[in-house]
Amino acid sequence: MTDTTAPWHEIERTTVFSKFGRSVDRVDFELPDGRKEDFYLKRERPAGAVLALTPDRHVILARQYRPGPDRVLYELPGGVIEPGERAADAIARELLEETGYQGEVHAAGRYWHDAYSDALRHAFFATDCVKVAEPRPEPTEFIEVVTLALDEFRTRVLRRGELTDAAAAYLALDALDLLRPGGSAA
Repeated sequence: MTDTTAPWHEIERTTVFSKFGRSVDRVDFELPDGRKEDFYLKRERPAGAVLALTPDRHVILARQYRPGPDRVLYELPGGVIEPGERAADAIARELLEETGYQGEVHAAGRYWHDAYSDALRHAFFATDCVKVAEPRPEPTEFIEVVTLALDEFRTRVLRRGELTDAAAAYLALDALDLLRPGGSAA
């Protein structure tokens, strides 16, 4: 009997595209039943996002055009974790660079970006965030920094699919016990 959950055997891997720290590999696998199939898998550097809250429980967001969905969307501040950099340090850096805010950063969990990517994402929450500088986004980032009341964030942005980092947001809200109205911050 075939073990349907057995790891697949990789036969060959070829990078077909690489740019901006992302690549796509064509990978030939031998499946548990002996068949051979090719898949296209994304390779990405580790990254993270932070649900950042001001003292009055407003969520700090970056609003910008995203080329994949071809829409202006909300995003949690975040980005790539550089080699040798601690994830929490990277997220604190990204929060400051993208929004000009600083706060107390805490880990909320990790998750896989999707089933065809090797990207492990890190979710954080930051509390007591205050603006200490002007944003300094990367040259390819055109960001509008916005703050939304927590209830408005949950109902208008998160539940309507207007946020790119929904998994990180849910992990952070859960860690803070703020998934439902009336929840208390940790």
